[in-house]
Amino acid sequence: MSSLTATAPARPAADTLIAWQSLMAAYEAAKAADDDINARFDVAWAAYEADKPAEPDIDLALIFGSFPGLCEATRRRLLHSDDLDELQRQILAAKGVTRWERIDRDPERIAELDKVREFRRLLAEAEQRHDLSARDAEWSEAGRRLSAAHAALLLAPAPDYEAVRCKLDQLFGPKVTGAVADEERSVPPWGAELTDAIIADMARLGGAA
Repeated sequence: MSSLTATAPARPAADTLIAWQSLMAAYEAAKAADDDINARFDVAWAAYEADKPAEPDIDLALIFGSFPGLCEATRRRLLHSDDLDELQRQILAAKGVTRWERIDRDPERIAELDKVREFRRLLAEAEQRHDLSARDAEWSEAGRRLSAAHAALLLAPAPDYEAVRCKLDQLFGPKVTGAVADEERSVPPWGAELTDAIIADMARLGGAA
């Protein structure tokens, strides 16, 4: 009668375990820093939102003429990104002619652009008061450090199966595959190097058992 002998998992190599623990500590520190910066950014953003100027009521039809293409995206571009000086040049060069009709009301049209200019000036002042540019740079850098620390951890050799389980949980666990709104759970499109690292872990640990 044959017998089955249970074999205890091999103890992880000391250097592999120490390296994993060091990378885990670095990842947890980066995550704590990222969480702290996110919280401070949220506070600054909320204060900015409460302080920023109200968007002006702009007569888009007066500026561009009445045609079906005018929409919210047109208004947002005008308020935040259109080159106002170039738009004013085009208005004056057209001598009151819009895309679809003639309305010789250039002074009123330029006055609408001036309302946008004043809105942008007040908006920039609000951004400066709340130091949003520096906050955004800080937030981006914290995210970059967290991403780098996370990748280093996931790509490092796992010292044991508990570390493999940790990797699997971070790549495919409920925190990253949870349903969004009414959509079903889904797996994020991770790079192949991350899944390759886990396959290598399983092969290495399986061979050492």
